[in-house]
Amino acid sequence: MAKPSFKRNAPKKDIAKKILIACEGKYTEPEYFKAIRQDLRLATVKIIILPHDGTDPLSVVNKVLEEKQDRKRDRTWLEEDSAWAVFDGDEHIQKDPHNWHQAIQKAKKENIQLAITNPSIELWYLVHFQDHSASISQDKARERLNRHIPNYDKARCYYQEKLKGLTQDAIARATKLDELAKQDNLPEYSNPCCSGISKLVYMLLKLGDR
Repeated sequence: MAKPSFKRNAPKKDIAKKILIACEGKYTEPEYFKAIRQDLRLATVKIIILPHDGTDPLSVVNKVLEEKQDRKRDRTWLEEDSAWAVFDGDEHIQKDPHNWHQAIQKAKKENIQLAITNPSIELWYLVHFQDHSASISQDKARERLNRHIPNYDKARCYYQEKLKGLTQDAIARATKLDELAKQDNLPEYSNPCCSGISKLVYMLLKLGDR
């Protein structure tokens, strides 16, 4: 009979699928994705909340890239893992176009997925309730959203209360927006745009179906 072995097994590495998400905003986007993760019980989704001193697009891309590289060095990054940068469009394009273009190019080079809402996350929320295909300002998007979510507050999470049941409608409308932009030969991530975030949400929901 073989003698029992008392040798301690090496700790197992985390080999579950990971989706890293770096968000520009402090409240709205992180709380939204946290709510989805909790609702679907997606323990392998890591939400990265950026510090206040780095909310420009390039900082968002750099943050998630840093986390991705750390995991590669630790050998806990798998081929099927993905990294996402979530940020607004219109304001950054006008404010610092050089930073904007640097962020886009770096993300493409480093295989960072982009979930850009142009002009802002409120457009993504808005298409949960209605079709929208024209250019719109951030203030106007909030004004229209307020018709569907009275007293809308960026610091509140509306996923469970208002958005969850309409998510598939929002994904369909965002996809339609993307198709219209391509038909009109509009620049990538042009206004209005929220197809990136719809693809990220769709991915999370598919993980929840497993």
